[in-house]
Amino acid sequence: MKLLFTLIVLLFAGLAAFSQNTRIDSLFQKFRQPAYYEDVYLSEIELEDQQIKTIPTLIKLLGDTSFVKLTETADLIYPGATEFYGHGTFLPYDIDWISVRAGWLLESLTFQDFGYRTTGVNDDYLFKLMKENYSEYVTKGTYDLQWKNKSSKEKLAEYRKILALKASQWWQKNKSSWTRLDAIKEALKSNNENRIDDVLQFLRYGETRCDGLNQTVYESEIKPLVIQLRDSKFKGVKDQVNLLLSEGLTYWTKKMTQKDKKGK
Repeated sequence: MKLLFTLIVLLFAGLAAFSQNTRIDSLFQKFRQPAYYEDVYLSEIELEDQQIKTIPTLIKLLGDTSFVKLTETADLIYPGATEFYGHGTFLPYDIDWISVRAGWLLESLTFQDFGYRTTGVNDDYLFKLMKENYSEYVTKGTYDLQWKNKSSKEKLAEYRKILALKASQWWQKNKSSWTRLDAIKEALKSNNENRIDDVLQFLRYGETRCDGLNQTVYESEIKPLVIQLRDSKFKGVKDQVNLLLSEGLTYWTKKMTQKDKKGK
């Protein structure tokens, strides 16, 4: 009887794991679609909720070179936008490219800064990055000329390969111990403006789960780190800190309560 009970428990656990994996696969299919709000945004939220379960597939997706032009972007301002309506959410990622779309979700989920945000990346910077990451390129004196002859798209493709490699190496090093709660604390200590800003935005307006985060943990473990940032050299960070300290974790807590009620 005990053996039968154990087998039944294992069977249900296996079915639950299979169902969850199927759900994640389905979300990633939606994430690759062109419709921004209906498919990309809504699946992004659900995939963030899955936390660590999402990361292995995201790491693989960083190598996807597909271009999928977004539709339904009237309320979205991003580098690939072809029309501007004078309002909307600003997203500094060129998410028409699937690799960058995956990078956006990975950075939002992990509070890391792998370099997927669209910034002023010029030829000199790209070439410097290539030489730092691929030593074989500097052993041949002809590579400078080869680099100059590449098109802008080819250079960006090379750049994104490096970003994907860096993210993969980070994951191999951290996958056995990573938690989103630890990622929040690490980012707040990082002295990286992008990472700190992402965490502060999450604590103020976040709509996705973070296992282990609650009001008690916020007060005892996270708030002291936020207070230390009052003297940050980044003005935007200081402004966000003051707002978070006045608001607290109220918005995020309310959102998680609503999700829990819907899940019942």
